[in-house]
Amino acid sequence: MPPFKQVLSLQTSVLRKVAYLIRRLCCDCSLTTDDLTPVVDYVQLLLPPQIQASVCHTLLHDSNKIVFPELLNQKYIYICTQLHAQYIWINDSRSILPVLEEMDGRSVKTLKMTGSHSQPDLDLETNMYDYQQIMKLEPLYSFLRTLTNLTTLKCSQMCNNFMLQLLSKTCPHLEEVNIEMCADVDDEGIFNLGGHIPSPDTYSLIRRGIRIPSKSVCTKLKKVNLEYTLACTASAVILLHFCPNIEELRVTPDVNVGDVFTTLHGSNPEKYEEVRAQYSLKVLHTYMEIDENVLALIVRTCPRLHDVTLRCNGVERKDKNFLANLLLLNLKTLNVMNCNMLALLWYLEQRGNRLSNLTIHHLTMAPLSLSFTRTHLQKIIKTCPSLQHFTLKLNNNPIQPDVPYSAFGSHLLYFESLSSLMLGGTTVTSEDLSVLVSRCKQLQELHILMHSLEMLEDQVLYNILATGGLHNLRTLYLHRPMLTLAGLRRLLDECPQLHTVGPLSSWAISKKDREALSTEIRIKNWDLNIESPEMMHMFIL
Repeated sequence: MPPFKQVLSLQTSVLRKVAYLIRRLCCDCSLTTDDLTPVVDYVQLLLPPQIQASVCHTLLHDSNKIVFPELLNQKYIYICTQLHAQYIWINDSRSILPVLEEMDGRSVKTLKMTGSHSQPDLDLETNMYDYQQIMKLEPLYSFLRTLTNLTTLKCSQMCNNFMLQLLSKTCPHLEEVNIEMCADVDDEGIFNLGGHIPSPDTYSLIRRGIRIPSKSVCTKLKKVNLEYTLACTASAVILLHFCPNIEELRVTPDVNVGDVFTTLHGSNPEKYEEVRAQYSLKVLHTYMEIDENVLALIVRTCPRLHDVTLRCNGVERKDKNFLANLLLLNLKTLNVMNCNMLALLWYLEQRGNRLSNLTIHHLTMAPLSLSFTRTHLQKIIKTCPSLQHFTLKLNNNPIQPDVPYSAFGSHLLYFESLSSLMLGGTTVTSEDLSVLVSRCKQLQELHILMHSLEMLEDQVLYNILATGGLHNLRTLYLHRPMLTLAGLRRLLDECPQLHTVGPLSSWAISKKDREALSTEIRIKNWDLNIESPEMMHMFIL
C-alpha cells in the first residue's frame, strides 16, 4: 500500500490558503494592480518578512506542481516584490514589462525569466522584444538594477548582452547563471560578465600567468551554463581566468572544450609540463572528441574534477591511453560516450571502487564494433562495488547474450549498492533485468526508457518482486510495459514507499481503470503520483 500524505501543519495550511486566495486575485481580470494594494498592506501588517516570502513561494508552487505561466502577470510581480519574495519568475508578456520599472527586487535571490514558447507574435517580436532597441526593454533593465542580492539567474529565450552587462555592475552575490536558447547572448555579453573585453595581447598575458584585473562585481560565480547561446571558446576562456571560483562551466555543445584550454595555455604539448595554472572546476562535460594531450593538460590544471563527461574514439588502444589521464583524478561520476568496453574495464579495474555514478552511452554515430555484453556487465558489478547510480544507453541495441547467466554459476554477481538505475534505448531480457535489480535492496529509482517493453509482463514483475529487490522503490518510470492493473496492484502492495509510478497511459491499463485508480488515490489520501508532467518528459527518446 502506498504511503499516506502527511497531515499539513497549521502554518503550512494557512500559508497555502493565503497563497490560494492571492492566486485567485492575480487571475481575476476585473482587478487591477491598484486594487491589490490593500491586500498587500494587510499582509505586510500581519506577517513578518520571512512568512511573506513563504507565501510568495507557495503562490508559485503547489506541492510538486508548478502553476501555469498565465499566473505570472503584473499583479503577481507586484505582490511578490512587495512581500519580500526571494524567487521571482518573469514570463514573456507585454503586460508585465511596463510595471517592472516601479518594482524593487532587493529581496530577490533567484530570478527566472522565460521567453515565449508559443507561435511567434509578429507584433510582439517587432515592437516589444527587438533586443537591438534597448529602450524597448528599459522597464526590465530598471528592475534588474535593483537585484543587489541576486544569487541565481535562470534565463531561457529572454536574455541579451546588455542584461549581462547590468548584472556585472549590480550583483556582487551572483553564484549561478543559467542561460539557454538565447540567440542574443554572445561573447560580448560574457566578456562583460567576466569583467574584461579581450585585447590582442590578452591571451598572451594569460599564457604567461599574468593576472588581469576584472571590472565585474560578479566575483563569486560558481556555476555558468551557456548552452545554445552564441558564446564561444573565448567566453569560456575569459570566465575561467577572471572567475577563479567557477566549479561548473557548460558551453554550447559545438564548442570544443579542448580549444578552451589550448587557448589558455597554447597548443604545444611539449610546454604543458610547465603550466602551473590551477582552476576550481569540479565538473567537466564535453561532447566532442578531444586530444589525449589536451585531456592531460585539463587534468593537470583542474585537479579537483570529480564529475567528467567525455567522448571517446571506440578503439581500445586509443581509449585506454585517453582514460589513463583520469587515473590522477578522484572521480565520483564518469560519463563515457562511444567508449571501447575493454578500455573502460581497464580503467574500472583501477578506479571503479571510487565511482558512485557511471553512465555508458553509445551515440547514434557509435562505431559498429562497440557492443555491451553480459560479461561486461558482470565485470562492472565486480569493479564498482560502491556504485549508486548506473545509466546504460546503447542506442537501441541489446545487452549481447555472449554467455548464458547460468555459465557464471555461483560466481554470478548482482548490484547491491545501487539506488538508481536507468536503461535508455537498451533492449533487455527478463534475465538481464533480474540480474540488474533483483539484489538491489537499496534501489529507490528505476527508469526503463525504451520504445517497447513487451518482455515486462505481470509474471516477470512478480518474479522480481519475490526477490525483494524493489521493496524500497520510490520512483518507477516504465515506457509501454505489458503490465496490467493486477500487476500494478501487486506492485503497490509490495513497494510501500512507492511515490511516483507510470506513466500509466503507456501501460496495458484501460483509461477507465486509470480514472478509477485516480479517484481511489484521492479518497484514500495516498501520496502517489501516477501521471505527473515531470514524469512524461522523461519519455522523449
